Amino acid sequence: MTFPDLRFIERSDRPNDALACLPGDCAVPAEFEVPIIPVDVSVLMQSAEAVLRAEPRTALLERLEDPERLVFVQRSRLFRFPDTVCIQGVAHEDGASAIIYSRSNYGFWDIGKNRRRVRRWLARLQAEMAPASSGQVSPSA
Repeated sequence: MTFPDLRFIERSDRPNDALACLPGDCAVPAEFEVPIIPVDVSVLMQSAEAVLRAEPRTALLERLEDPERLVFVQRSRLFRFPDTVCIQGVAHEDGASAIIYSRSNYGFWDIGKNRRRVRRWLARLQAEMAPASSGQVSPSA
């Protein structure tokens, strides 16, 4: 499953997805704002892959290079429903930021599961990158 460049993603009107990005990096509003981390995009994405591969019931589906992004599937514990999560690195003058988009593949409403996942993945990525960053992951809405 190939995702488009997340900077230009169009979201559905269903309440079953979540988006995190730096203001100005995405064409649509995001639930979470992410910091710029003073590292190269490739370093950020290597860390992201390591952190996210450690998540339970999560598998890497695709690695893309231009722009640099990773596509994962994470399955629910009980029924093993798949949710698709894409993380994309964005280069900035003073470092890199990440865009994370998580969505349910089935159903209309996800009872907040994708928001919780994006918040958790951002926190874990930020903790992994802590020596390089002093910013905080925060909700923008």
